[in-house]
Amino acid sequence: MSIKRGLLYLSLILMAVPAFADRSGDQGVGLMVGNPSGFSYKFWLDNNAALDAAMGIDQGKFDVHAEFLWHNFTWANKIQDNMIKGITDNGDFPLYFGVGPRVLFNGNTEFGLRFPVGLSFLPHNTTWEFFGELAPVLRFTPDTGMNFDFGIGARYYFPAVRPRVTN
Repeated sequence: MSIKRGLLYLSLILMAVPAFADRSGDQGVGLMVGNPSGFSYKFWLDNNAALDAAMGIDQGKFDVHAEFLWHNFTWANKIQDNMIKGITDNGDFPLYFGVGPRVLFNGNTEFGLRFPVGLSFLPHNTTWEFFGELAPVLRFTPDTGMNFDFGIGARYYFPAVRPRVTN
């Protein structure tokens, strides 16, 4: 699979998503640093579900991935720690997990499924999101195996789209 074809597939997926949403959702664009490092995009389908996609460089190779994410906004309410309480008073702090395809373009293009698990911080009264994640990758081609991605990043949500509903 060529890089152009991979970008075309990712573009078609991202353009089709709004048609399946119950309502127009928040859209964030940002940067992530780690493995891979590059650009990040997130489209909220509703208050708990989102599509996340990224493209960047993974150890000198071009990486493209997209996942469906589910967010748990209530997990932190169960922890009686003053540090967590201080964070959740000033923003939403969801735990998220998901699944989606990953393509790593090199001499032998790799295809696999990515399973991200992470934490986001969505400060109240701002249009920013900060996140960190770990993502095991189950590799199918050119051979089977397991890789691990990780990253931290930030996204800016454009105010032209409906305001984010905070829980």
